[in-house]
Order: sequence, then C-alpha cells, then structure tokens
Amino acid sequence: FEGGATFTYRHVTLRCDRAKRLAELTVFAPGAPLPETVGAIHEAGASYWPLRAFRELDDILLRLRVNEPLIGTIVVKTQGDAETVLAVDRTLAEHADHWLVREIILFIKRTLKRMDLTSRSFFALIEPGSAFAGTLFELALASDRAYMLDDPDRPNTIALSPMNAG
Repeated sequence: FEGGATFTYRHVTLRCDRAKRLAELTVFAPGAPLPETVGAIHEAGASYWPLRAFRELDDILLRLRVNEPLIGTIVVKTQGDAETVLAVDRTLAEHADHWLVREIILFIKRTLKRMDLTSRSFFALIEPGSAFAGTLFELALASDRAYMLDDPDRPNTIALSPMNAG
C-alpha cells in the first residue's frame, strides 16, 4: 500500500492506504495445535492464541479509532488452517466454566463488540485459504458486509463451532 503504514503483530496485520482511505486487516489462525487442558492454557499465559490474537485485534481497532481518522473502509481477511481454529474453539467451549477460559471468552466478545460498534465500514472477504471458522467467523458477522468467492475450481468454506452459539 502506498502512502500508508503497516502494523504487524504476531497474529494480526493492518495495512493502511491513507491516500485511498482504505485498510486491510488480516487475522492469522494459529500455526500449530494449541493447549487442550486448563493447565497448559495457564502455562501459555498471554501467548495463548485466542487471548493474544484478540488483544492484538483490540489494539488495531483502537489504533484505527484514534490514530487513523481518515481510514473509512477496512477489508477483513483471515489466513491459516480453519481446523486449528475449530480445535481451539472446542477447547474453549469444553473449559468455559474455568475462570481463565471464561475471561478469555468474555474478552473475545468485548473485542468483537468493539469491532461491531466502530464507526467504519468493514467488509469481510471470504476467499480460498481463509480461516473464517468458529471464532474467526465472528469477524465476518461483525463486519458490515461479507463477500464469499463462489468458484467451483477453488473450494471456499466457512465453519461454525460451539463459540458461534450465543
């Protein structure tokens, strides 16, 4: 993007094109299987993918709100393995009664609510290779519009998980 800035985190990237008043927001699915027990989630701490990714997303949303007032349109994308996201969601749903997991789920909800209430136009692009599954599918739902490529030669799917129920 020309005339803009790029903000790169471990799981989230924002590329701004100030001249076009456009930004591209990409959220990356975890690259490897994640902890499946509460003890392992405790050990992972702040680097546990759902917590870290949504903290990074929250920071990006606040950065857009405060530091990029001219950016009016944000294109939302995801990349990675949707099955890994679904596995994380199953773990979160299984341990939802534990205080730490409950707080992570509530933080995800608050971040998605912030995205929903941000006064910008969000457009989700669901393309082959996207990871719009489970929790990350909520990004498409929080967007103003979602567009999904329909090409029989390039499979393109979304998936739901227990995290999409409520």
